[in-house]
Amino acid sequence: MTKRAIIFIGIPASGKSTFYERKFSDEYSRINLDTLKTRNKEKIWLEEFMGAGKNIVIDNCNPEKLDRQRYIPALKALDYEIHCYYFKSWVERCSERNQQREGKAQVPKVAIISHKQKLENPSFDEGFDRIFFVEIVPPLGEDKEELFRIKELHKVFEDAYIRGEIEFWEDFFS
Repeated sequence: MTKRAIIFIGIPASGKSTFYERKFSDEYSRINLDTLKTRNKEKIWLEEFMGAGKNIVIDNCNPEKLDRQRYIPALKALDYEIHCYYFKSWVERCSERNQQREGKAQVPKVAIISHKQKLENPSFDEGFDRIFFVEIVPPLGEDKEELFRIKELHKVFEDAYIRGEIEFWEDFFS
């Protein structure tokens, strides 16, 4: 059976944890720095999950390639298939979602802006086996949940982007 690890990439309040709860919580163990509080606890839990061969979701912002490399080599060494879910994010929408949070879950707007400025596009060269892009679709009426539109990036599209043949976000999400 294939062991799978999923690494989320997105700015605060982009829907990562909601997406985890709706799509993966039944079958994947979750690593989340907001709940674990320290990198040491994160490392302990990650090693525990990997040692048990569990499927894992790393539900952190992970805006930079360097952040993602904290996990990928260890997962690859244990033959995990690694998927990336990149959350398309607009500062304004994330700020609105952030305002709906309560207590310590709410972050300062400057945190949203600074993460957006640091955000680096994912690449297969990082070690991802599959890359998906997630876009939140606003609810269609009252009492409706947000929906998620998911598209998979194939290597051929990344290669075309690198060659300058397509504009990454505009062409991919249109």
